[in-house]
Amino acid sequence: MSPADFQRLDPVTQGGQFGNEGRNVVRGPGFANLDLSLFKNFPLGEGKRLQFRAECFNLLNHPNFQLPENDIASPEFGQILEAASPRLFQLALKLVF
Repeated sequence: MSPADFQRLDPVTQGGQFGNEGRNVVRGPGFANLDLSLFKNFPLGEGKRLQFRAECFNLLNHPNFQLPENDIASPEFGQILEAASPRLFQLALKLVF
């Protein structure tokens, strides 16, 4: 994608006008995610229990890239510079009473 494909409107002479490009013509990459949560309850007595939780976010560790740079004046215009979080694990204990 080249900045020459787009034109910045002058806010003084072209204020309130829109360009002739359609909506959502520049799209980013798709997003795929699979989260998993497992838990086990341990009874501690009458009306109380301890819950152990194991959670995994982005289980398949699929790369999810952010949107391309959309500032026409930027030298990185049209480039994808970041990605979302990789696979994350989380363990927790919860006392329910």
